[in-house]
Amino acid sequence: MNLNGIIGHERELKYLSSLKNGEGIPHSILFTGQRGIGKRLIAERFLSSFLCSASNSPCGECNICRQISARTYPDLIILDRDEKGKIPVGNKDKLMPGSVRWLIDRLCRSSSTGNYSVIIDGVDTISDAGQNALLKTIEEPYSRSKIFLIAESRTGILPTIISRCIEIPFQPLKDEEILKIIDLQGRRIADSEFFTAVSGGSVEIALKLHEEALFGEIKNICSTISGFVRSGNNEMFKFTDIKIVPDNELLLTVLINIYSFIVRHGFENRLEFIPDEIAVSCDDAAKIVRILLALKKGLGNNLNVKNILKGFMYSYSEIDSSGFPEADFSWLI
Repeated sequence: MNLNGIIGHERELKYLSSLKNGEGIPHSILFTGQRGIGKRLIAERFLSSFLCSASNSPCGECNICRQISARTYPDLIILDRDEKGKIPVGNKDKLMPGSVRWLIDRLCRSSSTGNYSVIIDGVDTISDAGQNALLKTIEEPYSRSKIFLIAESRTGILPTIISRCIEIPFQPLKDEEILKIIDLQGRRIADSEFFTAVSGGSVEIALKLHEEALFGEIKNICSTISGFVRSGNNEMFKFTDIKIVPDNELLLTVLINIYSFIVRHGFENRLEFIPDEIAVSCDDAAKIVRILLALKKGLGNNLNVKNILKGFMYSYSEIDSSGFPEADFSWLI
């Protein structure tokens, strides 16, 4: 398989190569690992390597490769999250393109080339009902279809689906690998090492943080949280205006990464990356991380940024003796 442009994940790529070169390709493969580390890129590259006829496939230049890159290859099907961050189930009466039931119906029909190539990016966001509907397709796919399931965590996937796949867990990228990708894209700036350090091993997050307006807002939120922890002044929460951060999951992930960095490296005096207005003690950073993790679990309660900050303020004063906030979202009502 042509690995040009893929950085990191040597162990995972070696295993995929062994499958292709002799051990046999299972019809369903599950990639797990945090967002933005290259799982989707590798799934697309692996599928392309079967469809391209070049000796070192995929070549990236033939008609098939160009069609795959443009998402116009007739038998490549990709399910993505919708604007709510989930893959919808759909219904039998009205097959909505991009839904689970639409995919099942599509796979029941004859393909143009003899087999389908399927990527389901976000299988862990599909409801239990949708995953149960998908189960038979994964267990007994039509024709010679190859199905790639991509998830941030296996915890959101039914055990019956996991048991019918070969799972390949992907580890976070190393800092030097992320910086290499940033260099290749010509985006290295003075803060690149800091963005990499708090990306949690995700090149997607590191690159997003290079957007000046976005990081400016995240830094403002951090300053608000840290200022509240240091002073106890909750009035500052009233003046935090958020317009740029694209989604709450990204926001909470970055906040958790920043304060986790302080916890990991504070005792080693390696906080030169952390701006003064964000810096807090290691003990306070640990409390902040625990609260943010609890709030992240509450994303299903449709938290917005204001509620996240309000929830933080309430939780910080209610943190229990073990250091964990109570899982109480009554303040949302």
